[in-house]
Amino acid sequence: MNPRIETLFEHTKLLCFGRYVLTVPVDSHLAFGRDFPTLPNQAKDIEKVMQADRAKILAANNTAEITYFGKGPAPNTWLIRSFKSVSAKELELEGFRIYHVVGPHIFVNGRGTDNGATAESILRDTVELAQNLRAREPDEVPTEQGLCHQYGFTQRDGAKGMVLTQVGLHMDALPDVVFSVSSNQAQTTKGSDGYSLLKLIADRKREAGSSYPKLTTLREGKKKVHGWDGEESLARMQGGWHDFEWLFIGESGIVARPARLDVMMYTKVESDRVGAAAASSLNDEEAIALWDKLLDGLKFRVAVPGAPADAVAIK
Repeated sequence: MNPRIETLFEHTKLLCFGRYVLTVPVDSHLAFGRDFPTLPNQAKDIEKVMQADRAKILAANNTAEITYFGKGPAPNTWLIRSFKSVSAKELELEGFRIYHVVGPHIFVNGRGTDNGATAESILRDTVELAQNLRAREPDEVPTEQGLCHQYGFTQRDGAKGMVLTQVGLHMDALPDVVFSVSSNQAQTTKGSDGYSLLKLIADRKREAGSSYPKLTTLREGKKKVHGWDGEESLARMQGGWHDFEWLFIGESGIVARPARLDVMMYTKVESDRVGAAAASSLNDEEAIALWDKLLDGLKFRVAVPGAPADAVAIK
């Protein structure tokens, strides 16, 4: 146990994203990467937003055509249907820009009649989403199955829906530290997409040869996190920052064993640039202790089919 890190975690909270939570110090927040596109606190401007989007569609191509502009197929939904060009119309590739007005926010969903999707299936999915999407405050941690977005929550069965989730954790007490999580349940695991972290590192070293970055390896090897048999590499770079990574390769389409679950932590970060800060706020021992603490707090928010009990935060 590291005294400084233990003190940091004396008062904690859960922050949720996608199907997951992190146990973090109370003065922490998440920055969402890949998420439900949202216009926060703009619900009152829905008509202006739609008018602007219609203008963009028409300006992009002089043969673009708006086929519908108005209320959507469910309460509090709005819809723009269009063909982006005459050739898209000939191929029956119709675009759908769907607006869900939920509380003070506008959630925007873009769909199209390709890859097997039809106008009927898109409208049906829109109605289903409208029934299950609600607003969420940043520190609210729902107890039902579903997905946490930055400003909302979608109630959804624990085994359904392959999603890509990306977030970065920022802690007020350690402003130069960024801890990030990326989960991709739908990605293929064939070929190089299924390579383990240590193999990827070995390949990079072999390809780079003498130009491989100078670093000090602090810990490297297999690391099991709540039933996920992953691998980690913890290094201090020559420039003084920590570059930590853990990677689990699971099975495509299996929620409890995501195809790719990737966790990274950097120190000495400033203005989103690794190494730009004057110094790392953590020494090696502290960085490793923080890493272990945060990894241990990465869990599913509620149970999903096939997940072990110790991988679930809210029983």
